[in-house]
This record gives sequence, structure tokens and C-alpha cells, in this order.
Amino acid sequence: MRPLHFAVLVVGAGLLPILVACGPKNDVNPARVDTSATSVAAVAKRDSAKSTAHADSGTAQMPGMDMSSQPPDQQFLRMMSDHHKGLTLMAHETIERKDKIAVKEEARAMDKKQDLELDEMVIMLDTKYKDSYTPKVTPDNRAMVDDLMTKSGREFDRAFRENVIKHHEQAIRMIDQYLPKLTDPKLREMALKMKTDQKGEIAQQQKKLGSR
Repeated sequence: MRPLHFAVLVVGAGLLPILVACGPKNDVNPARVDTSATSVAAVAKRDSAKSTAHADSGTAQMPGMDMSSQPPDQQFLRMMSDHHKGLTLMAHETIERKDKIAVKEEARAMDKKQDLELDEMVIMLDTKYKDSYTPKVTPDNRAMVDDLMTKSGREFDRAFRENVIKHHEQAIRMIDQYLPKLTDPKLREMALKMKTDQKGEIAQQQKKLGSR
């Protein structure tokens, strides 16, 4: 009878040794051992990913925290601050352009207004929820800005206005979705003002698009 060899496998975080009976070293099936190790690693990776799934996703999400567990006011503040961050990025990039474009002054005014609202929302998150949130640009907003920066002249002006309209329409839908759930009177007032202002800005941009 050939002697049996024993191998010790460390499984999971519990460091439990398992004795695996094998034949001589040349008879060990590497594929079987590798598959087991891979399965353990895959489970560990999956579990670890659950707590960081939103770290780089661009969504308004606390690390390791399900959005549904946040109060609606906090959800709205996070999501809207991310949304504002996308528009301020577009405004900043437009202001920095060296070529001749007609929308640069509009971008300056928009940047100033959006920055003020963004600061107010971040302060509310920190004051009310002790949530030191850093707004981030979502992937779709980043793609919007990247595409805009490939254009120039009148094509740039038109695309900028169209993007502002699209972006404001998204914000209005978000406000309409959350408004019935908001409990803070100050936040409700802010959301309603945003909706009124952005509807007005949409009308202005549509008018300018129609006159060109």
C-alpha cells in the first residue's frame, strides 16, 4: 500500500485547518485544490465588495450603507448635490475654454448659483445627519461633459444649451419624486425654489435655441 500524504488547507478567516488525504505527491490533483481555493477567495471578494460597491459608482451612497436605510431628506440631499456637481463641472470646463463661444458668461452665472446651492446642501448634510459627504460627478455627467468638450463654436453653444435643458429636466424629475417624502420645511422650500428656477432656465435656453 502506498503511503498517504496529508495537506493542510487554510479556509476562510477562521483559519480552520483541514486535513486532505492524498496519494503520493505526483497523484495530487492540482485542479481540485485550486478550484477549492478559488471558491473561498471568490466568496471573500464578494462579501468584501458588498460594503464598497458604491465607492466609485457615482451614486449618492454611504460606504457600506444601503440608500434605502437613509431618511428621504438625506437621500435627496446626497443625490441632488451629486447632480449639481455634474453641472458645475460643465460650467467650469466651459469657463476655461480659450476659443470663442457665446455661452461663457451664462456658464459663469450658472456656476455661481449651483455652487451656492451645493454648499448649502453639503452644510445641511453635515449639520443634520453628521454626514461629511463629498459630492461627486456621476459617470453619465462625466460623459456629457467629455462629449461637449469635443465641440467648438456654434456647435458647442448649442450642445451646452441642450445639456443644460436635459440636466435641469433630470433635476425636476428628482424633485418631483422626493418632494412628497421630504420632512424638513427648509429643504422642501429649497427643492421648490430649485424647481421653479430650473423651469425658468429651461424656458430661457429653449428660447435661445429657437432663435438660432
